Amino acid sequence: MSARLVQLAMMSAGLLPAVAAPLFCALAQEPPKPAAPVPPFSMGPPAAPRPSPVPAPPPRPAQPEPPKPTAPTAASSFKPLLPAARLSLEGENDRRSWAFYLTQDEAGADIDLNIAYQNALVVMPEASRLVVRVNNERVLETPIASSERPARLSTSMRKGLLRPGQNTISFEAIQRHRTDCSVSSTYELWTRIEGAGTGLVFKGATPSLRRLRNIDDLPAIGADETGRTILRIAAPSVSRSVAVNPIMAVAQALALRGRFSQPVIEVAERPGRAISPGTLSIVLATTSELPDLLGQVPEEAKGRSFLGFISDARLGPSTLLITGNSWQDIETISETSLTKAVQRPTNVARKVMDTATWHLPDAPFLSEERVLPFSELGVQTQESTGRRQRVRAVVAFPGDFYADAYGEATLYLDGAYSAEVRPGDSHIEVFVNGHVAATVPLNETGGRLFRHFPIKVPLRNFRAGVNEIWLEAVTIAGSDLTCGPGATLPGASRFALFDTSELSFPNFAKIGLRPNLAATAGTGFPYSIASRIALILGRHDAANYGAAATLLARLAQQASRPLAVDALTSPSTVADQPTLIIGAASQMPSGILPRVGVAETIRTGWAARSDEVVVGPDSEGAAVFDAVVKGFQTRQGRPAPTADPAPRGTDELRDRWRGSLGGPFARYFVSMDQWLQRTFSLSFAQLRIPSSAVTLYEPASGTDMIVAQAADPGSRQVLTAFVARREAALESTVARLTLPGNWAGLSGRLTAYQGSEGYQTQQPETASFVMTRPFSLANMRLVLANWVSHNIGAYALGLLVACIGLGIGTSLMLRRLGQRS
Repeated sequence: MSARLVQLAMMSAGLLPAVAAPLFCALAQEPPKPAAPVPPFSMGPPAAPRPSPVPAPPPRPAQPEPPKPTAPTAASSFKPLLPAARLSLEGENDRRSWAFYLTQDEAGADIDLNIAYQNALVVMPEASRLVVRVNNERVLETPIASSERPARLSTSMRKGLLRPGQNTISFEAIQRHRTDCSVSSTYELWTRIEGAGTGLVFKGATPSLRRLRNIDDLPAIGADETGRTILRIAAPSVSRSVAVNPIMAVAQALALRGRFSQPVIEVAERPGRAISPGTLSIVLATTSELPDLLGQVPEEAKGRSFLGFISDARLGPSTLLITGNSWQDIETISETSLTKAVQRPTNVARKVMDTATWHLPDAPFLSEERVLPFSELGVQTQESTGRRQRVRAVVAFPGDFYADAYGEATLYLDGAYSAEVRPGDSHIEVFVNGHVAATVPLNETGGRLFRHFPIKVPLRNFRAGVNEIWLEAVTIAGSDLTCGPGATLPGASRFALFDTSELSFPNFAKIGLRPNLAATAGTGFPYSIASRIALILGRHDAANYGAAATLLARLAQQASRPLAVDALTSPSTVADQPTLIIGAASQMPSGILPRVGVAETIRTGWAARSDEVVVGPDSEGAAVFDAVVKGFQTRQGRPAPTADPAPRGTDELRDRWRGSLGGPFARYFVSMDQWLQRTFSLSFAQLRIPSSAVTLYEPASGTDMIVAQAADPGSRQVLTAFVARREAALESTVARLTLPGNWAGLSGRLTAYQGSEGYQTQQPETASFVMTRPFSLANMRLVLANWVSHNIGAYALGLLVACIGLGIGTSLMLRRLGQRS
């Protein structure tokens, strides 16, 4: 019996594959059944089973298939699009728009748009969307659902959508929290767009696709995955001083005509490594030097001046060649073909400041009283269903903007909030350059419609150059307090903002200040209004040339005009002109640092000094604590206080504390000072007399670069020194300093750049004025108003003298006119 069973089992095993194979083939040919829809995120308990079947819901409308990720192939060409290494969209609603540029060949190619992004874990994917628009056409919309790792998406661009020259792209994030309904939870919402995977992919690209045909195609170079544009200048005569001025002129003109957001210039005697996206090779040489640099010298460049793009086997299909029989010829053709198109007379005011590569529209440039509608600032009419709505705008002021102590701008708000919004808990805030400038509570019940509702914004929050303004509406509803299931999902609109809202700026004082690094960083002032400027380098080599060219390119962009440079070898040869000093500390000419308020000792001791505190697993706690305290005392710029001896008893300890606190009068004095600051933004410190003693700056721990500015007592011209700690890091430190976010941090008379740690700034004890416009009584009245607001001691003294004079005059008049008893 058992043998029979074994035989039957073996026969069944043999027949099973033959029977199963057709069955699996048939199943494979059947279309797969659609998966059950995933229910939206819910905080409620699971529903109990019902005894009777529930009718099926109506079919949903067909949804477009989500885009699938595609990787660039060997035949593809990738063009990054972000103006920085990454871009963060924050809060419940956020949007960023900027411009990118294409050549005619690129615009006509088959293109895919790749997006790489990652979001916060608390973002609810069912109610959150990422929307991408190109030239105001929606090209991609996807749920925000990639918190564990970056997601990579791709979509094809419609033929004819992209055009040669400027194109616009915008990223908009609509985000909702998974569980929390509070306003603070909206700050936990973010979606980060990664520059390493976001860009255009040209399918079937050929080397000639990215070829630049003329100088007008310069903006199409774009940027690399970090947002930087690398301009590599190969100049065999880099060691000769005759090459300095042409290198600086070419770097500035290219940065202006290319409209690059982060230009970085590299200078070398020979061509560099292979070309990558966002990089341009420039050959700057005489005709006799070309055979050693190029594989084949073009016919049009043999024995004569030439400026244009060529194709070179080593340097790429778009190599900019600038040549002539002599360096004088090179300067002439650079001036004619590059610089002339971007020159602007110093007495002609500009209307806008170029921000297109990181913000659209361009920032309006305000030189006088002006009213700006929100529609002109790029803020559209919109409604919000969330708890916090933010809109952005940018404006720019000239370098002689002098209204940091008086005056107010007015935001005339057109908007509305619904009856659902709780009064008292809700408010509107205005931020300027990241700081709160105005807060208005929403106190009316039953909602309200605003019509030109005025909100005062003090002018002291603004600065020369570009200023970023945020308007935030925080609207709390009763459902936010209970936060029941589904309370974070979008509902009825709570707040509406209309593009008829206006930002009104009054006329402000216009006079230049020396020193003022904020004006230099904002608009290049005072170099922007000088006919020529002097340039002193720590050493005449490729590294110093590259660092100086990068700095001048940034200054030219802020000034919106190229700066005429005279490269000098010694400070003693400086004429009556503003001066730039660039180099490492050890390279600085003797005696130049004290002239800008920096100690001469840093030339030898700064680079060798060890600032870092190394904390290892075996470090002793007391030693680490002492090192940290010592570093903190160094940052404060004062010697460590000697330790007091231990008190012998209670009375001695009480006396020591009483002496340190200064007694009841001192505590009253401090309380009064704090009340003045809270109530009137005044303090007793403003009554002090400025000290005439000059304290030379010693760099604090972790400082990478010192930027110091001073007015020369003899010529009364401005000197600005950019001093790096080490020679080897000069170029890289300058490249990091000129990033837009870091560059905006320069202010005062001295700024110590400390990399990721931020800045240390010193304000000038005294500042001198420089007339930048024709004399006007109206302008001088505003200048005086701002000056006395800064110097309330002088104002109080003048008021006292006026009152005494009025009293004496009144007494004399009454003696002559009054009746005697």
